[in-house]
Amino acid sequence: MKLIHFAAILALLILSGCAGLTPPMSDEIAALPVVIYPDQPPAGDYVYKLPAGKPIDMRILVDGSALAAGVDHTVSASLARDIYLYKRWASEDGRTWQTADQLLGVNLTVSLPSHETPGPGEMHLTVNRVEAH
Repeated sequence: MKLIHFAAILALLILSGCAGLTPPMSDEIAALPVVIYPDQPPAGDYVYKLPAGKPIDMRILVDGSALAAGVDHTVSASLARDIYLYKRWASEDGRTWQTADQLLGVNLTVSLPSHETPGPGEMHLTVNRVEAH
C-alpha cells in the first residue's frame, strides 16, 4: 500500500485544509522524527519527507462492475523540491509551515472515450506548486 501513500497523503491534505488554522510551532515539529519516503513511519507523531528528485510510486487502480477486468498499474514521478508533510501542513524547508493546499494544488481529471472525444480515455493528475501572490 505504500505505492498509493503519496497520492493519498496529498489528496487527504488538500481536502482537509482549513483556512483559519494556525500553523504548528516550528520548534515542536523540529523535535519530531523525520521519515523519508519510502521508509515506513514509526508509531506516534512524525514528519514525512518526500525528497526532491527521488521516484515516488503511485498506484493506479481501475475497477468496477462495468469492466471485464480491472487494472492495477504503478507509475513513478519525482518532485522538483523537497516537501515535508505534517498532518494537514506542508513545508519546503521543514521550518515554514502552511496548509498543504496553500503549497500544492492537486487536480485529477478523468475522461472516457465518447462521441465528443473518440479514442483513448485519459486520467490526468496535475500537481502544481502554488505561487504566493
